[in-house]
Amino acid sequence: MLLIIYAIDSFAQKKIDYPQVGFNGTNPNVKITRVVLTDSNTVLYFRTTARPGDWIRIPKNTYIQGKNENDKLFIKGVKGIPFNQQYTMPDSGAANYQLIFPPLKQQVAVIDYGEEQDGGWKIYDIELEQKNRLLPTEFYKEWYNKSNGQLEIAFYNQTVVLDRKVWAYQNVASKGNRFTITLLNNGETKKISAQLIKGNLVYRGSNESIELLANRNHCDKAVDKSVFHEPYLKNDSAVFSGYIKNYTSRLGTKTMSLAVNNIINGTQKPVLIKIQENGYFYQKIPLYHFQQVFLRSDIANENDIYLEPGKELFMVIGGDKPQYMGELAKLNYDLSRLNAIRQFDYYSVQKKVANMKPNEYKAYLTQLQNIENRKLDSVYRLNLISAKAFQVKKLDIKLSYANNMMEYHWIVPSAFKSVNKLPNNEKVIAEQYPNDYYSFIGNDFNKAENLLAPSFNTFINRIRFIENLRQMVSYHYKEIIPLLKKTAYRPDAEDKSFEEYMMANQQSTQIDSAHAQLSEKWANKHSTEIQLITAYILRKQYYAKLQSAIGISEKGILKDLITAQEVSNPMVQQLTPMDENSLAFLLEDVENPFIKEYIFNNNLAITQQVKINKKNGGYFMNSTPTVEADQIFDAILARYKGKVVVVDFWATWCAPCLSGIERIAPLKEDLKDKDVEFVYITNETSPLQTYNNMTPTIKGQHYRLKSDEWRYLADKFSISGIPHMVLVNKEGKVVNPHIAFIENNEMKRLVEANF
Repeated sequence: MLLIIYAIDSFAQKKIDYPQVGFNGTNPNVKITRVVLTDSNTVLYFRTTARPGDWIRIPKNTYIQGKNENDKLFIKGVKGIPFNQQYTMPDSGAANYQLIFPPLKQQVAVIDYGEEQDGGWKIYDIELEQKNRLLPTEFYKEWYNKSNGQLEIAFYNQTVVLDRKVWAYQNVASKGNRFTITLLNNGETKKISAQLIKGNLVYRGSNESIELLANRNHCDKAVDKSVFHEPYLKNDSAVFSGYIKNYTSRLGTKTMSLAVNNIINGTQKPVLIKIQENGYFYQKIPLYHFQQVFLRSDIANENDIYLEPGKELFMVIGGDKPQYMGELAKLNYDLSRLNAIRQFDYYSVQKKVANMKPNEYKAYLTQLQNIENRKLDSVYRLNLISAKAFQVKKLDIKLSYANNMMEYHWIVPSAFKSVNKLPNNEKVIAEQYPNDYYSFIGNDFNKAENLLAPSFNTFINRIRFIENLRQMVSYHYKEIIPLLKKTAYRPDAEDKSFEEYMMANQQSTQIDSAHAQLSEKWANKHSTEIQLITAYILRKQYYAKLQSAIGISEKGILKDLITAQEVSNPMVQQLTPMDENSLAFLLEDVENPFIKEYIFNNNLAITQQVKINKKNGGYFMNSTPTVEADQIFDAILARYKGKVVVVDFWATWCAPCLSGIERIAPLKEDLKDKDVEFVYITNETSPLQTYNNMTPTIKGQHYRLKSDEWRYLADKFSISGIPHMVLVNKEGKVVNPHIAFIENNEMKRLVEANF
């Protein structure tokens, strides 16, 4: 290895320092500082930064490829860090190293660098020759308005971002150091002028000249003292638009997904975002309160995105940090910067909390919370952030630390195992919470203003399943039967006879064996309504416990949202609309009119959607082959002989199953003309009505097995949990009995390898 490097240094034909690059969004902390070209090697010099203690690895499938060349040149060696091994980042947080590749053809002027795997590092359009650029090199950056710190204009290799649009260069003319630039966007032209004066850019569009700075921190920033106020919930939509910096179609990625939480029904919906050829994207999103959303794709993963109903956020993605334009730009910049004051980081506090008892852990987190609040107060007093950013962050600190405190029974055992290097499957029991443990929670958590905090949705979940408060109890029929009559329950003569007997004898749901058969028959007949009522009773008991044990009133946004999620989540997830009487009864204690109206409207929408879905094609509800249980799988597969088959074991009530089905839908569309079949197998735990409503939304072949048939297949494929996927080749042979969670690109390669 050393001899190779010496040869490079001695006989280098060409060196390019800090070459111009195009897209570098998969990991903006990876920088190419030099390229050395010789007759025998191509060497890329890198500087990578990351958190000390994190690791990086240079895999064997790392390559370079000339633009418009078919062949990839795979790595030969590495200098500075180990090859194909994990390298732990030093305390400096920086690593300098060189990657050695075969020589390039002489005519190659632009190369791409990458790792041949999903999520691998990729840098496109690395220029090996200095080109005459349209503008001086100093122009190509983001420029901020000196008077307010807003991103005004950004010059990139092939495009200009201006007025929340992406423009192409049409013409550039110069007179001295002043440049007149004509821009083009979908037939619209715009002429601007700009000149560099002492490192700043003087820009003129249609109005007066504006002085722009390259460093946003040096701009004057007027502090907005307005705050969010009621109503925090309203029917509206937000616009999320932006630009993928130096986007190229060679990325192979044409879409992104924006994860949007629905705090009323407790679901998360992925919103598809299409990327145009020039890297621009635009999406209007239904939104009913200010919230954080999450961008996910092969080329960009961003968490610092905050949207508000009725407003637009434009975002430039790629490079070191995201850039923002529009009404929400200042707020997004501020909230992004406030990540720096965060004190609780699981990996950095593991050693400290590993052996803590509950109240010690709570006291330690309270200290961190106080530090974080003091830092926030200081930043706000210095007028460095807006009042809205302060308001949101203050609420989020309160809620995020409450969440962490309620997670003691997860965090401390996990930290103990990590510190003591115990295997993941070893069970560590956390200490029981003392009676006063939840004293940090009060009725201020029940205020509607908490809707502004990103951590409020998690807080609702933690409260719903708080340790030691929600317990299953036995019910008396005298409680259930009167309430049933407020739902869709319609008793016949046999039911009325049963009711009279059970109520006269004061029977509970835990009845003696003599009446078990009678009770079971009645319960099965009215299972849907009984489940609604028992959940209602349990919820009422739980609210009373919350008030007596923690001090959270039964009235307020928290109680409304817990009820909303528990009532509407199954409706949405399992496509099971509810009759109007039952829904009105279950929501009778919900005070917030917006939440109540939203659920009623959503219920109507689901009813209509179920009807529409059943008219759609692409799904097939099959009868199970009439064979012995041990022959079921082979009999099902025989129907798809000559095709690759992806078998998905799932259930209507399984949230990870539904998430996976939704995630894989674009892949099914991509493979629709190929010899591949997607087969979905569930069992009788998927209620028949729910199953009938949901399957039209899932393209593929569907089977609902009996319990014995399912148990046989569970044994055959060692199914300990769902979802569980199996891959079968064209010959009907199982080639993968349990496909691990993989991205769609990798799944596609796996399927196509068996064509």
